[in-house]
Amino acid sequence: MRIPSLILLALCAGALAQHGNPAHEKVDIHDHLATDEQHYDDNGEHNAEYDHEAFTGADDSAFTDLDPEAAKAKLRIIAMKVDLDGNGRVTKVELTAWLNKQMKRYVEEDADQQWKTHNADLDQFMTWEEYKNGTYGFIDAVSDPEEDSFSDVLVRDRRRFDRADGNSDAVLSREEYAHFLHPEEADHMKDLVVDETLEDLDKDKDGYLTIEEYIGDVHNEEDGSEPEWVQSERDQFAGQRDINNDGKLDKEEIGKWILPQETGHAPEEAGHLISMADDDKDGELTIDEIVDHHDVFVGSQATNYGSLLKEEL
Repeated sequence: MRIPSLILLALCAGALAQHGNPAHEKVDIHDHLATDEQHYDDNGEHNAEYDHEAFTGADDSAFTDLDPEAAKAKLRIIAMKVDLDGNGRVTKVELTAWLNKQMKRYVEEDADQQWKTHNADLDQFMTWEEYKNGTYGFIDAVSDPEEDSFSDVLVRDRRRFDRADGNSDAVLSREEYAHFLHPEEADHMKDLVVDETLEDLDKDKDGYLTIEEYIGDVHNEEDGSEPEWVQSERDQFAGQRDINNDGKLDKEEIGKWILPQETGHAPEEAGHLISMADDDKDGELTIDEIVDHHDVFVGSQATNYGSLLKEEL
């Protein structure tokens, strides 16, 4: 299944690099996993780095600069932690629990880091002015028509800020700030996630998503060709997403698509990882299977395999 990308309003990348990131520059709110990567690129090609970050956390620096054997040894230790009952086999339930744990850790670490960046006086609360100045300090006033995109993002961030302010005291606590950054993790913010997604993808602004708008999230039809995976997406739209069969997605259907209530995305990713490494096809992973398929879980970039191979070639 393709996880949709969040289409962001245009921002000045150079200025943001110097002054901070807006709330929307974060882990894809539709994934709920500890990764900044997309699972599949615009051509439907699998991106292994998505799996690596989901398993190790968005920061997999613990594997950086390790030689291959040392990386495998470290992975073995992690695999034994994933194996909650210690029987030497990792089930889908155990792997799902691990992925959810990594996501929660990512949310907390991301909130901590950004809290220190934007909470100028490092007190217990953050005001809107502190956040705005820390993120958009390079904009003194939004009056030039060319700066309308910045104005749109400010309005959107302010709306999210106010929604995260659960006790309506005009400031955010550290917990409320985490809800602001990761609204998909807070029940009272989830309808806002749906609204933001609809705003991004609903090109004709009629309050619904057509199949063209749904597919257009990741596929540009200008070249006249349509990959096979796009047809699969069309089938999913008609067979699973469009519950009332009216040819479009309303807010309720969009919510069930991007914020699945029953299982979330961790079980799906767990199943994907197992399918990639389950040599004996028994539906579980031994510790050795995880280590033997280290490229699935941590990858060549994390263990420097990539650079070693390039040097050999």
